[in-house]
Amino acid sequence: MSADNPRSARVVDGPPGPWINKHQNVVQEFDRLYSVLNPPRPVANFFDDLKLTVAALQGLIGDAIRDKVTLRAVGGGWSLSHAAVTNGRLIDTLGLNWAFPADASSVAAEYKGDPALLMYLQCGVSVKEANDILSAQPTKLALKTSGASNGQSIVGAVATGTHGSRFRFGSMQDFVVGMHIITGPDRAIWLERASYPVLSDGLIAVLGAEVVRDDTQFNAALVSFGSFGIIHGLLLEAEPLYLLELSRSRLAIDAPLRHAMQTLDFSRIAMPDPASDPFHFEVVVNPHDAGGGAYVTVMYQRPYREGYAPPPLSPGGLGPGDDVVAVMGNLVDRLPGLAGKLENLIIPTQYPLFQKVLGAPSEIFFSNADFQKVMSAELGIAMEDAPRVLDLLLAAPEVKGYPGLLAFRWVKASKALLAFTKFDTTCTIELPAAYAANTMDYYNAVWQRLEDAGIPYTLHWGQINNFTPERVRNMYGPAVDDWIASRNNLLDAPARAVFTSPFLQQCGLG
Repeated sequence: MSADNPRSARVVDGPPGPWINKHQNVVQEFDRLYSVLNPPRPVANFFDDLKLTVAALQGLIGDAIRDKVTLRAVGGGWSLSHAAVTNGRLIDTLGLNWAFPADASSVAAEYKGDPALLMYLQCGVSVKEANDILSAQPTKLALKTSGASNGQSIVGAVATGTHGSRFRFGSMQDFVVGMHIITGPDRAIWLERASYPVLSDGLIAVLGAEVVRDDTQFNAALVSFGSFGIIHGLLLEAEPLYLLELSRSRLAIDAPLRHAMQTLDFSRIAMPDPASDPFHFEVVVNPHDAGGGAYVTVMYQRPYREGYAPPPLSPGGLGPGDDVVAVMGNLVDRLPGLAGKLENLIIPTQYPLFQKVLGAPSEIFFSNADFQKVMSAELGIAMEDAPRVLDLLLAAPEVKGYPGLLAFRWVKASKALLAFTKFDTTCTIELPAAYAANTMDYYNAVWQRLEDAGIPYTLHWGQINNFTPERVRNMYGPAVDDWIASRNNLLDAPARAVFTSPFLQQCGLG
């Protein structure tokens, strides 16, 4: 804290390395770790204090440029890849958790939406905190979608392309309409789409940011895993708070279910509410289950009301919609040779069946679990290829020793240039598993079999991957050039050097 300004943002040296992610599969050595905190409350002038935090972050960028080291802001540590980190300096942003709502006086005249649904969230706000902030508004609000867990920082979740399974909407980056990005030691920008202006120039000036409205640059920065600068805050469009009605059943993996997986036409399978369009559809397959059935989870969006019974938690503390990665943590430190038998014992207890359980999004996706060492990779394929890829996953010889599950979800294509949910309707296939050599053997076999079969696929940036420059270009084509050009336009050469990383270079994006 500055001696002459008691309201300065605080920069504190963090503990020595290495940095280890929450799922304990990523270990990163670093040069230095900082924790940055907003000025102490009570806030005298919110926007002036916000600019003090920006100035502190700009100072760290300037130091990194001077010392010729890389720099990366880190959030909740949820990613299972090195996308979120670098071998230079790291900034812990979890203390930066302020928020403010917009109103009619703070939006551009051309804005087409409802200002009452807009919320600015600072970079360290977790998904759980975002839900709490939104639901506490006078007109209760909620995120339009989220991943199947709530511990990520909102910026980290967006920047790695985290999705839900709201297949009529999209991924988390698709509710973002503005980005407050610190791009250098003396520059911060407010980035929006030119086709969808949101904040007024006056409010942007109060934030101390330069207005940049450009569709391509916005779509590039949405999924950029920290390489476009420090994303200090996001402006998102929420929606009125709602409930999710969740049912989970066991269905045979037969022609009707395969048809639903390939088309999202549910007329041939038993549904909890055949008259309504689902909000969420998920199929989880245990490849070691001799019965050959699947766990099918369906959620419907319901109007919010008081007085409902909160959803139950599993014996392991998981919410009914929680990520299957958390389920697989229970296999850690067991013998990989017993993978199939252990899964058949554990999955029924940690992944129970439900009938029409109600909960707010923050209750359905709860993630109150102890973190154990796990692995997970995630594919994106075209919906039409889902049954074919299921067969490929089950036919790989390596599946016999694979201590994990196959989890299928569906999501609408994103506008973000490097969103792994790029297909018109993307079928995402998560492969959560115990930390074991057999797991990596299976991942490598799957990637190779997809390429041998000529099936186009993408990989989640925040999970285990096999990226090379050639693979990234095969996955995204000309979008790679637009992404790189946007980064070059928004960052000068010294800033680009600071915000590169070994991961970025591995992908051919540095």
